[in-house]
Amino acid sequence: GFEWAASFSLKPFEAKATRELASTACASFEGRTGKPLATEIQGSADIPKSLWNAPVACVVVSSTKREAAPADENDVKDGEDPNEDGLIIKYANLAALETVGLKPDEWDRFIAMPDQAGTPKLPENPVAIDLPSDMKGDIKYASGYSKKIMRGKEGGDATTIINGHRWSIEKSSLLGGKFVTQVLGVAYAWEEWLIGEDIVCRPGGVREERLREEDIEESIEAQAASIRDLKEVQGFGNKDQEVVDAVQELMRLKSILEDLKA
Repeated sequence: GFEWAASFSLKPFEAKATRELASTACASFEGRTGKPLATEIQGSADIPKSLWNAPVACVVVSSTKREAAPADENDVKDGEDPNEDGLIIKYANLAALETVGLKPDEWDRFIAMPDQAGTPKLPENPVAIDLPSDMKGDIKYASGYSKKIMRGKEGGDATTIINGHRWSIEKSSLLGGKFVTQVLGVAYAWEEWLIGEDIVCRPGGVREERLREEDIEESIEAQAASIRDLKEVQGFGNKDQEVVDAVQELMRLKSILEDLKA
């Protein structure tokens, strides 16, 4: 009884249920990808606390009111509450709270902590997001995942996670002499998200203007033309500092383009 009562004041990296889920999510990710979810987790003596503070957003979602999410993964329609379809947030860390605009101490507006019977209790005044609560077919892991998870309030900018991972979290246990696999939920992790179409955000308050391939390609063409002008019109040679600096800038732009296409 005390453990259940205390869970309402314990942070997600302190409460037993969310600690176990955080550890399982990390182990499951590493098992499916061969890599740790975050370098901060490697060798950590307290994985749930390390994940809580990691510069990678992580949430675990599941469904209680129906067996599965809708087949299509379109964004929720205007006027709909994503929570009405049974989506619950079983776990979230600091970077995930930052993504949805919550402060570190406002996790209780996002995470459905379990009650005495182990049933997740939906938060009061919750912040709702739209993420599928299951994975279709035999797919257990997917990378490069992007999705609009929150509509902008009152015509404001929407929030979209980009280049994320998602994977099914399962737990095997012995039941009646047989191993039974129970799906605990679907985990999502991301290092970047968009506010509107043009602002890229990262954990820790980082905000940058989004770089687009077409813009970088235009800059590369302009820089190449500038180098030709320096050499053919102004008469500079390859070893002149003006040309050396211009070529370095061209290489920098090409490197950015390669990263964007990777």
